[in-house]
This record gives sequence, C-alpha cells and structure tokens, in this order.
Amino acid sequence: DKNETHTVLYHEEGNSSVFVGAIEKLYYYDFDTQENYTEENKNYLTFLEKYNDKLLICGTNACQPTCWNWRTIVARGLAPFVPEQNTLVLVDGKSQPRFPSANVPSSLSGKEIYSTIKKHLNNGKIPRFRRIHGSGELYTSDTVMQNPQFIKATIIKQTESYNDRIYYFFREDNPDQSAGAPLNVSRVAQLCKGDRGGVGSLSAAKWTTFLKATLVCTDPATNRNFNWLQDVFVVHSNTNWQETKIYGLFSNPWGYSAVCIYSIGNIDKVFRTSPLKGYNGDFHTIRPGQCLQGDALTPTETFKVVDSHPEVVEKVKPQVPLFHNKYRYQKIGVHRVQAADGHTYNVLYLTTDKGTIHKMVELPDCVVNIMEILPFQPQVPIHTMTLDNERVRKNSGTTSLLMSCMWSLNEVVRVPMAMCGVYRNNCESCLLARDPYCGWANGKSILFLFRPVLQNVTQDVSTSVCPMSKQREDGNESFQNVTVMPFSRYYLSCPMESHHAAYTWIHNDHIIKRCESNHRHCLHFIDNVTDECYGTYACFSQESYFNQTVMVECLVKPPETAAVRMASSQATIPFSFWLPSLYMVVFCLLLQ
Repeated sequence: DKNETHTVLYHEEGNSSVFVGAIEKLYYYDFDTQENYTEENKNYLTFLEKYNDKLLICGTNACQPTCWNWRTIVARGLAPFVPEQNTLVLVDGKSQPRFPSANVPSSLSGKEIYSTIKKHLNNGKIPRFRRIHGSGELYTSDTVMQNPQFIKATIIKQTESYNDRIYYFFREDNPDQSAGAPLNVSRVAQLCKGDRGGVGSLSAAKWTTFLKATLVCTDPATNRNFNWLQDVFVVHSNTNWQETKIYGLFSNPWGYSAVCIYSIGNIDKVFRTSPLKGYNGDFHTIRPGQCLQGDALTPTETFKVVDSHPEVVEKVKPQVPLFHNKYRYQKIGVHRVQAADGHTYNVLYLTTDKGTIHKMVELPDCVVNIMEILPFQPQVPIHTMTLDNERVRKNSGTTSLLMSCMWSLNEVVRVPMAMCGVYRNNCESCLLARDPYCGWANGKSILFLFRPVLQNVTQDVSTSVCPMSKQREDGNESFQNVTVMPFSRYYLSCPMESHHAAYTWIHNDHIIKRCESNHRHCLHFIDNVTDECYGTYACFSQESYFNQTVMVECLVKPPETAAVRMASSQATIPFSFWLPSLYMVVFCLLLQ
C-alpha cells in the first residue's frame, strides 16, 4: 500500500513463500498459491530467521528489543533499540557437510546465535561481535576494530569439529593516515567457533581467537584498486572445506565495481602462518588464533599478544579480479549450475544502483554478461536479493521454480534464473548467449535439466552448429509502416538483445549509425523529418558468425487532404495582391 523504507526479507530455500518485515507490519506471500496476509505490529522489524525450526521475528519494540515465534523472547543483542543499518546476526544450525566425507550427517545444533547488535541502550558506540546464545556469551575487545561496518558472516566446518571457524567480513577506518591512503580498508576476521574465552578475569568473557586480515582486490593490469567491500556471497564446497569460495563485491571512489574470489583454504593459511603486525616476539605454545580441543582455554600470555596485535601482516589476495567494469553494483548472488557438457558453471547475479540485475556466467578464461534483467517497473533500487538453490534440485521440470526474491520499496517479485524465452526462439541467439541454463531443442530455447539439448557454453565457434533453417535476414516479421508528419521529430529504437553483438542502422541501403554494445537500445534520432528522411530503415546485428535483421521500419508521408491542398494553394498567392490593403491600414493608423 505504501513505500516501505525499512525492510528485511526471509525466504527458506525449497519453499515458495516469503516473509517481509517492515515498519509496524509483517508481510507474508506464497508465490505458488498466491496466499498472502499482513500482520500488524507496532514495531520496526529488523530480523527474520529460522531458529529451532521456528521463524524468529525480532524488532525494536519501542526501545525494548523483543523477539517472537510462539512466545515472546527477550531480544537484547538480536534486535537493536532503534533501527540502524550496521547490524549483523548469524544463526548456526543450517545444514553444512562435515568433511572429509560428505555422506556424514550434518550437525544441526540450532543453539548458537552471533550478533553485532549492542545489548544495552547506553553501553557506548563501539560495535562488538558477540556470541549471545549458545555455549557462553563472548564479545570482541573494543580495540580490535575501528568503527567497523559489518557485511557478512559465515561458519566453515572443518574436518575436526574443534577447528570449525567463524569468518566475518567488514570495513573499518584505515589506520594508515598517510596521503593517498584510502579512508577505509576491507577486512576478514576469524574466530574459533569453540572459543571458551580466556583464563583471567580480563579475558574470560572475550573472544581469545580473534584475528583480522586485509582483503585486497586490485587489477594488476591497470593498478586500479577496489578497497570498498560492498557485499559477500559464500559458495560452499560439498567435498573439501578449503575449496569453499568467497565472492567479494568491491567498489572504488571512481564508480567502478569489481568481483574478487578468495578461497577459504587460502584465508585459513594466512591466519595460521602469517606473523602479527607490529609484534616481533616469540609465540608461546599456543599460537594466536589457534583453536583448542575440549574445554581448554586460551592462555593469558597468548591472549595478551593477540589482543594488542590482532592484525596479521600477510594480506588475503585473489588470483586476479574476476572482472571489473563501470557499473555501481550493490548486491551479489552466485548459483552453481551443471550444463549439457557436464561441467559446472558459476552464474553471478549482480544488482545495480539503477534497479537492474546483471546475469553473468563465469567461464575458464573470461566472464560473459548474459543479460540485463528489470525486475521492477518503473525501475527502483533493489533492497534485498536471495537465491533459492533447493527448489532447483527438488523441482527439476519447470523454469518458474528457479527463483530469486527481490524486495524494493513496496513490491516483492520472483524472477526465474533461467529465462530461456528471451532468446526469441532463435537457435543462434540461444547458443551465442552462452547461458548454461538454456539449450536448443525441438525448434525452441528451453531450460536444460539433463535433457538432450544443443548448447555451447565455452567454445568460441566460427560457424553455426545450429540445424539448417532459414535465418531471418529479410526482417519481414518486424516490418512495419509508420506515418510521420513532415518537419516533426522522430526516433527509431532497435532492441539490443545481445550486448556482445554489433548493431547497425541502415537507411535505403546506406549505413547511418553504429551503436556501442553497452547500451540497452540502439537509437537513431531525426531532428527534422524532411523528404530525404522517408524510406526504409533496418537494424542489423552481427555476433561472431551470425547476422540477423532485428527490425525494419518504413517511414511514410501522411496522405494529402483537401484542407492541406487548399492551404497549399493559398500559400502561393503573390504578395502584390495584399500590398494595397496594407497601405490603407498604415494610412488609417497615421490619422489617429
């Protein structure tokens, strides 16, 4: 009914419904049954998450943070006292495999909750990362982070449960105040999930395994640096925890965005082997950041070292940036999909500040931007996006169940991940898109779900592999006559279906305009329609071996009417016919 300026979204994978928390309202909608309802509540709802098999709903509750499921729960640390953006809550208990065997049942404890929300209204402005529910409450020391802005947190289960770690990603003020240094620096921090605090009174309630490292995202070819971490997406490995990938979305002050990929194995190695910044002494028997078995506590000597020197020297680096361009991306999601060639590809979904989504496929040697999606009309910023992987596996026969949920100011939509129908039922367009979801079969572009289809994701072929068919070179399907008034303004728009093709406007067999591939439409403006502007205009596209006519438009003059002919004849009366009357008017004015 209204524009919601404060929203949180919860969608459980494998389910067709979505919950949206807003100001004084909780919305529910089921995309399959179209069932919906709205729950009124005098609250700023700030957190929705499943906990102990129930939906946990938390809000500010007039400066008395409260959570609800079947009963009211004291929510200090789960919901803020007033709405704020810099909050992060991590609930343990989601299904993740225990390594090395992926067949071992997951441990669904559902008992641990971590949060960056302060527990008391007047306990200072220094943010902390806390364990607020579970095996003993802990918090980070006030000196280990400088004005942090939290982005994402995740739990990584290792071969031995005592080595399970929490990683969280954040930005903080750069301690380097030299000229030219960025104001903020992006970080990753580690904590041992089984941390039980320290021995002495000063460390008993603190995390004793905290370490942080700098995330680097730099293009070595241009030396362009991306230091502002925007978002993080974790792609868990089903076979080896070290192969879990962290997709970091970065930006810089010049409006460029980049995606850098890090492996958990490399991050773990940095924390295990790097010296501490500013510390030259020896380590004791327990190294800073080391996870301990059983009920063992971190020794006081080790805690003192790590508490005063929490940053490691070595920085976490990707191989190279996956890609960078001049778009302002804000959110990232990654979905792994198996294509017809048997290989698995990562498909990226990136939201822009313009309210669009770029769908990209990660190939061995490059990243291809498959399409631009407009989920909302008119375009509005996208507040939240979530990808559903479970419904892909459970419902392998329909495209509508490949979904992402996005929430804007007053609307939530479900968008298919595949969208094979956009390829105009054209074999070449389908294959040249390199979309691992889609293939060509039975004369149309369809979703590939282990069905025999024609597909070409990685090979850069120079000739068509499509079955023999008459290509649409004459453009008759989109041919149309358009009547345009003389001396008016007019423009022609050619939709750019592929951003990898070259588009050209031709007028009466002469090239009049070529379009750049980074625009959504190829436009040709006519400021003043004269006789030479009439005729046939055709828009052609060329991508690799494939040429096609996208559209044809013929501009024609309007038919002459009697009124037009009369006006034309009157316009030819000579000026000498009116000259005597003009003299009479001037003479009368002089006499007055």
